[in-house]
Amino acid sequence: MSVDRAFVGRADELKQFAQVLRSPRGQAVLIVGQQGMGKTLLANRMAGAAENHPDFLCSSDRFEVTQTDSPAQVMELMLDRAFDAAGLEEGSFEKTERRTSQRFALLKLLPKGDVLGDLIKSLRRDPKKNAREQLLEKLGLVSSRMADNARAIFVIDPEKYMAPGSADAWRIVAGNLPDKIKFLFAQRPEDVLAASAEFKSLDNVLTIPEGALDALDAQEVEDLIQARDAEIAQPIMDVRAAVERYEGHPYAVAAALDLLADGAAISDLPADPTPGRIAEAQWGRVCDAHGEDAVKLFEAYAILEVGVPNEVVAAVSGLDSATRKSLLANRFLLGLIRTEGQGSRLYHSLFGDHVRDQVSEDEAEAYHQRAVDVYRQRLGADVRPDRLAAERLSEHVLAVEGEEAFVLALVNVCTEPLLLLGLFESLEALSHRALDMVEDGGVEEATITGNLGLIFRTRGDLDQAEAMHRRSLEIEEKLGRLEGMASDYGNLGLIFETRGDLDQAEAMHRKALEINEKLGRLEGMASQYGNLGLIFRTRGDLDQAEAMHRKALEINEKLGRLEGMASDYGNLGLIFKTRGDLDQAEAMHRKALEINEKLGRLEGMANQYGNLGLIFRTRGDLDQAEAMHRKSLEIEEKLGRLEGMANQYGNLGLIFETRGEAETAREYWGMAVELYTQIGMPHMVEKVQGWIDGLGGE
Repeated sequence: MSVDRAFVGRADELKQFAQVLRSPRGQAVLIVGQQGMGKTLLANRMAGAAENHPDFLCSSDRFEVTQTDSPAQVMELMLDRAFDAAGLEEGSFEKTERRTSQRFALLKLLPKGDVLGDLIKSLRRDPKKNAREQLLEKLGLVSSRMADNARAIFVIDPEKYMAPGSADAWRIVAGNLPDKIKFLFAQRPEDVLAASAEFKSLDNVLTIPEGALDALDAQEVEDLIQARDAEIAQPIMDVRAAVERYEGHPYAVAAALDLLADGAAISDLPADPTPGRIAEAQWGRVCDAHGEDAVKLFEAYAILEVGVPNEVVAAVSGLDSATRKSLLANRFLLGLIRTEGQGSRLYHSLFGDHVRDQVSEDEAEAYHQRAVDVYRQRLGADVRPDRLAAERLSEHVLAVEGEEAFVLALVNVCTEPLLLLGLFESLEALSHRALDMVEDGGVEEATITGNLGLIFRTRGDLDQAEAMHRRSLEIEEKLGRLEGMASDYGNLGLIFETRGDLDQAEAMHRKALEINEKLGRLEGMASQYGNLGLIFRTRGDLDQAEAMHRKALEINEKLGRLEGMASDYGNLGLIFKTRGDLDQAEAMHRKALEINEKLGRLEGMANQYGNLGLIFRTRGDLDQAEAMHRKSLEIEEKLGRLEGMANQYGNLGLIFETRGEAETAREYWGMAVELYTQIGMPHMVEKVQGWIDGLGGE
């Protein structure tokens, strides 16, 4: 008999979930069970079974929650990814030969007018609305465009369990779920949602099973024993007798069989069926039977917590690659880890918690310090910034050096790569944590608030971005910090420029330039020369614009600032294109693209693909132009840059207009108008609306 020993005894639960899928109503499912009962495994199996269901089009998304994650933060992540969970059928959309992205296909489906505007609004966060309201709006729009047999499933699994007081926020969302949306929550009986009578009383909340995940029955335990019999040297009767003491607890039974298969004696198994004692026995086996290197490896995994690449855990553990591979060739040791995210982590939180508890403070500090060194090195390498290092460095700095060091690491080391990689949610969450650690009105608050302004501007929320930069400027002025004031003036200038207020934008950039010149700060001077060049180009003064960009390029070349050089090459390319020198323009844009690709700078890559698309369109090579604009759009959607998306929708519309496909052009331009409206760019709304009006017809 073939038995999946990792998943036995939960067939009834899967059948119950199959019935949940058949109901079109939006529903929340509570999977309740104590630690080790297999809540996460069951939730994952449910999601997997749904995605492979013969009768339903399903897609799932997973969110791990800790006590430091507010419901609003989790919901904001869900806002950003709700479209991707819709699981809609490829090729089913009018005039869409291939689904380049679910989001774009959904947009094309919608009728023109107010509904399209509502959906565009849902693509950004509205600071005036709470996350619950926005999430429900977006899920409702997704639901309205899903096929009758389509379902979107969100698995919400607490890694460290939800903070007290979060039940009400989730109750409001779960109680109003639109059709075809399913939430799966993993909870212990005493946890926030499982213990909330108000949450469980909602008529669309189900518990699978009706009570809580129970122990395996005798036959299910026997199935597990039979599956492992060939690996265990002890007589099967003795194994049955030994395992019986664990009363069918899935984690305990499976771990006991793993221990016996690894050569542990029956007498080594704990008599106490408490799962924590099983974790203790697993750790004891690692220590006693597998040597000091195994201890180091698993202590490193425990300290690192999240999924990490092999080279990271090897460096933090102090082991070479060959030793790590040799250890994990052992089936017992390999069974203690799982693949997740960018690498591997300890398989179960029970085991991880126990291992961390056994590591002395000095040893833990040493592991954290090695993690700090590894992540700093990965961020300092002259390659694309490392995502894991950018997200995790400050956590390990906090463990070793405390809150002040956490803030400094975030501000000075992690912020730039997080911005370059478009990891705005991670940066925002870390920034809010850091704000709780800093003094009101201090340098750190000004810097962090300014960084939040950059995030809001990237998302197209100009009002919130302006508020952040003005708060930062207020602090910097009180402190007399000229460098910080210059940065804020420059950022405010970019906001005014986006809004089309060129006079106010120029005033801000000149204030920033004046301060940087006074300080002799070449990098700041280069940035402001570049910003002024953009304003002059917009006004049509190409000679003055070129002079500004060449000043900026000269400084950036002197400093060896690749990012600045890429920006300057791109801006010069735009000037050459405007003058009609397409070959020179293309050369500039390709130089800029090459640098941005080397830096892994997604925003810069998107800009240059878009610029190359403009050149190919001017030459009449519409296929190549479309390919460039679609590459740019793909990156802009990934970054959530609404202005960039609007630009590319506008450019694609121009291509289709040139081809004589007026209705497709109208659709793209309609999307661009809605986005420019939401961002607050009236000059661009007027421009693109003029193109639409010029088509005639509707």
